[in-house]
Amino acid sequence: MISDYISLISERMSQFYLETEFVLPESAIDWATRGPTNVVLSDGTVYSKHGYGCLIALKSGEIDFDFGDQGEIDGFDAFRLSAFTESFPSRYSIKSEREMQSILEAELKSGAIEKRGRLYFRNKTEPNQAVEPTIMAVTDCAPSSTLRASHDRGSL
Repeated sequence: MISDYISLISERMSQFYLETEFVLPESAIDWATRGPTNVVLSDGTVYSKHGYGCLIALKSGEIDFDFGDQGEIDGFDAFRLSAFTESFPSRYSIKSEREMQSILEAELKSGAIEKRGRLYFRNKTEPNQAVEPTIMAVTDCAPSSTLRASHDRGSL
């Protein structure tokens, strides 16, 4: 599920950057101060800026994320992940923010993820194996529209 969440954000923000020519923000504050307020892309996807983040309204559901302190788009928290699972109810069985927070705390304790500022991130120094088995146990399928490309700040 975390992979699906991050991949979908990466896919949709890549399209956002292509169509708007907006430069990737250097920080969450940069996004908050100069990011576009509301944008509708050619496919009808609506991007609504809020504070440090963005709500992306797709035809199939919504995805909400905050930029990290350094402008990262691969951060997550219990609130946004639980909202993601609620937006795609046929794909995920985790529904509550409390349940999601318990999972994130266990993954943090195991070293699979780390907390930086207000968001969690996959621990790049550890194999991702620890995160996926816990999450995949409650996942019935990945979004069909999700590309498996990972986001790299230098590639945009």
